[in-house]
Amino acid sequence: MQGKVDRLKAVPLFSHCSKHELEFLSTRMDEVSLPAGRTLLTQGKPTDTFYVLLSGEVEVSREGRPLKRLKDGDFFGEIGMLDRGLATATVTTTEPAECLCLSHAQFRDAIKANEGLTMQVLAAMAQRLREDSAQLV
Repeated sequence: MQGKVDRLKAVPLFSHCSKHELEFLSTRMDEVSLPAGRTLLTQGKPTDTFYVLLSGEVEVSREGRPLKRLKDGDFFGEIGMLDRGLATATVTTTEPAECLCLSHAQFRDAIKANEGLTMQVLAAMAQRLREDSAQLV
């Protein structure tokens, strides 16, 4: 478990969490290994999973056009995790990747014990929406 806690601490989204909060969160997250070419989110399709990229790289695209590449410490899927709605982009691994995953149900369980985590995810989501809006201009 300590390895997972250390990996979470290195993610900017969770860098302000206490050791206790990280330990709790680590018990709610699944660790997965993914091959290159795996589509994790498909734009317009229902989703409910949040991913923290521990290693590897993913490409984020919208309407078939690449927008950006994410690397170690980046995260995605936070919007769908919160509202279980449709994915706003397609995310595909470009090389083998290691991720921590948190489903809507796991997140709901985690925030019952940690309101601060909710605020951190919402703040990160707001920042991501602002960045995406700026790219459209």
